[in-house]
Amino acid sequence: MKLKAVAAGYGRRVVLRRVDFELAEGECCAVLGENGAGKTTLFKVIMGLIHPYRGEVEVFGRRMDSRHTRQWVRRQIGYVPQAGSDGRLPIPVQDAVLLGRWGTSFAGFKRPTAEDRRIVWETLELLGLRELASADCRELSGGQKQRVAIARAIVRKPRLLLLDEPTTYLDASARDSLPDVLAAIRRELGLSMLVISHGADNLQQVSDRAVVLKEGVLEPA
Repeated sequence: MKLKAVAAGYGRRVVLRRVDFELAEGECCAVLGENGAGKTTLFKVIMGLIHPYRGEVEVFGRRMDSRHTRQWVRRQIGYVPQAGSDGRLPIPVQDAVLLGRWGTSFAGFKRPTAEDRRIVWETLELLGLRELASADCRELSGGQKQRVAIARAIVRKPRLLLLDEPTTYLDASARDSLPDVLAAIRRELGLSMLVISHGADNLQQVSDRAVVLKEGVLEPA
């Protein structure tokens, strides 16, 4: 992934003034910065949800200069928002994770296949959720809900995983165990990761490097 001299924002409000950044295949990088620094906006640019005012964005060797390319790139990305909706879904954990496969091999009237179910069970095992497969998502702890959100993001077999402040609202135990969860995902799946963080947590220990977004400019930490 490459971003070259990227500037972006919303209307006349410039959020990213200049971003030059590269992420290698299989690399994990922490993106640090205060609230309002533009970290989530950076993710939206990478996913093709907002168009840069200027600059070039290339993901998996494809320039994000057409709707077709942006749609293709989004299918290669797993995204874990800061506060997911999984914990409010009145469905079992295994079905919440299965929804992450929607649009890959099943959609509309096409039902999930045995392969979809197999991938879901493998993902539950990887995230330590197998024993909670039949549990109601609403009854999970904060850490368990976060694992469900991550499972939904990776069950579609993405090449890049974006996590937006994944330790927010977690208790100390869940925060401490999250780096091990992410390290296991890297070992098993070999995907690239970008992790948004305030810098006050321990996520940097699973990252190869860190960058800081300040006043719309991305710099090495």
